Amino acid sequence: MNNNKHINQILEKFYKAAIKEIKKDNGEMFLKKLNDNQQNWLFRIISNAESFKAIVTVLATSLVKKIENPKQDIRYHKNELKGGYSGRTFDTKFITPFFKKYFPRFSMKESGWLTRSIEQPHPFTIKFPGKIRNKDVKQAFLQILYDVEENKVYPENYLTALLILLAREIIRSNSLLLKNKLNFQKKNLTINLITESLKEHFFTKYKNAGASRLPVIAIYSIYEILLRDIARYKGKKLLPLKSHVASDIKAKEIGDVEIIDEKRKSIFEGVEIKHGIPIDFFIVRDACEKIKDIPIERYYILTTAEPNIKKGEEQKVLRIVNDIRKNHGCEIVVNGLIYSLKYYLRLVQNLDEFMTRYSKNIKIEASVSTVVKIEHLEKWNEIVKRC
Repeated sequence: MNNNKHINQILEKFYKAAIKEIKKDNGEMFLKKLNDNQQNWLFRIISNAESFKAIVTVLATSLVKKIENPKQDIRYHKNELKGGYSGRTFDTKFITPFFKKYFPRFSMKESGWLTRSIEQPHPFTIKFPGKIRNKDVKQAFLQILYDVEENKVYPENYLTALLILLAREIIRSNSLLLKNKLNFQKKNLTINLITESLKEHFFTKYKNAGASRLPVIAIYSIYEILLRDIARYKGKKLLPLKSHVASDIKAKEIGDVEIIDEKRKSIFEGVEIKHGIPIDFFIVRDACEKIKDIPIERYYILTTAEPNIKKGEEQKVLRIVNDIRKNHGCEIVVNGLIYSLKYYLRLVQNLDEFMTRYSKNIKIEASVSTVVKIEHLEKWNEIVKRC
């Protein structure tokens, strides 16, 4: 049998087995085939899967490789390691495409081995030196591979259990994403209630990263309304939100939110957003560097931090803002994000429209990437119920 076909058949076989177990009893009986330690290792990884997609991918790659070739010590994941194999090639060819098909929220763009903490030329032994941020996740990952290689635990059980837990996460996220639209028309909304709700959503202490994307989505949502209703934006177009993980230089962006003049085919206005970071001279200087060769009219630098300008930096910030206005012609506006939202919301005819758009946009963002996490959606649903 063609080896490529064989590996794809392994993946499909175990995925179908996992789904069958979920339909039976949500996979509970199968998970009991693993002892408490083994279950805890998997739970630890899955509960952090949105932030550690590379670990999930590399674990799946290792388990499938062991099933495909039981003689391979899966800890030796590079060709240059004695007795090793190319985990990256195996992942790129089989595992990541499989994840994109069935678990897109948890799939890497190319391979889990493109992560610096993983790609190191050291075997995945208990003493693996890779600097995986979460020590519990690192320990769980290495313990599973140790368990398979040293204790001869069946990789089939681990793989099925992993797929069960991943599928359950997808089902849970889909249930949130597919919930009926929230009806804000019946709620007694005020500008203050909205901004306080947003502040709670932004500043809740979440388990995972990604909250810095929420203020960006809030500003994007208000601009969707402003571009339709405000004369200044006639003939202007709001560009779609770009990836939050790409650097501005690499993506050739000038800000988190961008408006273009459709007639002139040029950028009209940009917004850069910082979460919890006071604006200082260096942030403004970097912004000036981005726009120096662009004929842009206005550029906002907004932050959720209070005060919005770093203490002692007020005069430096004012000086560079005035310089760019004089030499370039662009008006740079440094302000608090919540203060700006309060002003913009005064221009909105129906406050419920903003809330509806924000709710929709965070769901869209969660459906196309894992920057916005399920816990962010759950928190927003909780906040909205109290409105």
